[in-house]
Amino acid sequence: MDEIGPRQIELKVHGLTEEDHGRVPARLFATKLTQLVAALEAADTIANGDAVHDYILAAMHMSEPTAILREVPRKIEAEGESAIPVFNDAIDGIKVNDGRTTTLAPVVKKISALTGGVESRFGFAEIKSDSKVVRVDDFLRKRATAARKSTRGVWYDGVSFGAFDGFLKFVDLRGSLPQFKLTLSGTVKELDCVCSKEDIDSIGDALDHRVRVFGRAIYSSISPLPLRVEVTSIEPIKRGGDLEKWRGAFRPFTADSWDGDA
Repeated sequence: MDEIGPRQIELKVHGLTEEDHGRVPARLFATKLTQLVAALEAADTIANGDAVHDYILAAMHMSEPTAILREVPRKIEAEGESAIPVFNDAIDGIKVNDGRTTTLAPVVKKISALTGGVESRFGFAEIKSDSKVVRVDDFLRKRATAARKSTRGVWYDGVSFGAFDGFLKFVDLRGSLPQFKLTLSGTVKELDCVCSKEDIDSIGDALDHRVRVFGRAIYSSISPLPLRVEVTSIEPIKRGGDLEKWRGAFRPFTADSWDGDA
């Protein structure tokens, strides 16, 4: 697969299921590509005061419907700032629902359109630039919808880094950001998690086993649990749990009399 160079951005669209992995209607792919360009042009306008770039096809691949765009100046003498960092900033603002959703509102609106049809007409999409990968899925769709509403719930809305203990129950290994479900220990509550493709071996070894995951947890004000955890590491928990080493340490004991200490 082609390397993503400076001022390049890649769109890859995945089918609804693993069986339909590479089956994406041409009309749908063309729509998603058009919507990505519209979001980049909105970001370009914010970055430069006007749209000063065109986005041209640099490469395409059919097995996994993919297009790579290259950002080029419309005028050689006016290259301007790249819109891609602004686009990525808007994506992160949507995920954590912070002030960037207001300052980058035109881009947020276009990204919201880009999430349309996810899990109904296609499984998910991935947008890659340099070393950054964004997953366009139902999570991003819901966050984009929430970002355009002013109402807030009673729970914490934001990001924190933490650890979560549970059983790894479901895996979708497609794409650069594999997705899995973590059923929290002692509950039936599930957390939606994504990790890097490099962690696939860890996921396979941990399937149906108890693990502790560490990463960036994204919270919404509608729930006390995070909507998603962007996992940075997975640690297996040995059978018996963390308290195994304390076995017998808390058995009843008799204290010696203190009568002679006075």
